[in-house]
Amino acid sequence: MSAAPSPGPDFETFYQRLLELAGAGSPAILRFISAYRSNGEGQPDYRSLNEQLKVVGQILARFKEEGLAGSAQEREMREAMNRLFGAGLFINRYLHEVFQPLADDSWENADW
Repeated sequence: MSAAPSPGPDFETFYQRLLELAGAGSPAILRFISAYRSNGEGQPDYRSLNEQLKVVGQILARFKEEGLAGSAQEREMREAMNRLFGAGLFINRYLHEVFQPLADDSWENADW
């Protein structure tokens, strides 16, 4: 089994700042992740849902390496992961319904 790809050079600073949020809850963690800018300006580092899911996975892997499995911090991060995953499911379902509606509701079959 190959090792996971290395998180980027700014991950250590990001990780240490994230640890300071221990006990703040998953909404605060998600706000931090979505707004984090390693250079202090410009676009956030983790703009998309996929980028946020990836970095949360890297954080959970780091928790495991550091023996934090089962800790309150890990539970908060897993809750954040669940929220991101749920948001992804909601978005995908919505897009599926919008772009692939049921055949019965097709506008081509409407009596105009």
